[in-house]
Amino acid sequence: MARTYFEIIFLWGIVLQIILLWPYLLDLITKKQPDYFSKRERLLLLYAFTGFMLLPLIYVFTTWFSFFDYNLPTLIGFLAALLYFFGIWLLFKAYRELGPNWSPGPEIREGHILIITGVFKWVRHPIYAAYASMAVAQIFMLQNWFVGPAFLLLATPFYRYRVQLEEQYLTRYFGDQYLAYRKQTNALYPKTEQIDFRMILERIKSFKKRR
Repeated sequence: MARTYFEIIFLWGIVLQIILLWPYLLDLITKKQPDYFSKRERLLLLYAFTGFMLLPLIYVFTTWFSFFDYNLPTLIGFLAALLYFFGIWLLFKAYRELGPNWSPGPEIREGHILIITGVFKWVRHPIYAAYASMAVAQIFMLQNWFVGPAFLLLATPFYRYRVQLEEQYLTRYFGDQYLAYRKQTNALYPKTEQIDFRMILERIKSFKKRR
């Protein structure tokens, strides 16, 4: 029964992403945008879409892949759901903080500024970090050896390629400013020195005292 709940939560997460990101999707669909993706990128993006949406939807609404099911403790699924919605929050937050600087392609437009505050203070590519979080969560929410890891495995080539490409464009355009930013942050996860573990421990102790 818990498996079903996590599958429903996963589906609602997809709906929530569409609702939150609809203005950006509408802008991409309705405006006459240049061709941002090469043939190679379109193929890699198709793989990512397959693991992210196509296979999960087939899995939830059919029994085609039930042979590969596995069962995990409910607590693990619950923690994965928290990671999943953290990824959705991070995705929306990154889009909002980019504002007019967002573009589906890696090209730098006139008036483009380097965002290094908010979630960008912690990682250079929070959008890709968000999808990585959701991909890991999918493994434990859709408990199936075939579908669970599909997003992580199929999307990694695309996001790895785009991170490298965007880094090249940003370094070329912003020069020393971006190089300094790179030294301060990692691409997809915060550096250890950025995390104030002492403050976290103090807050945990304070929470325990209040209880």
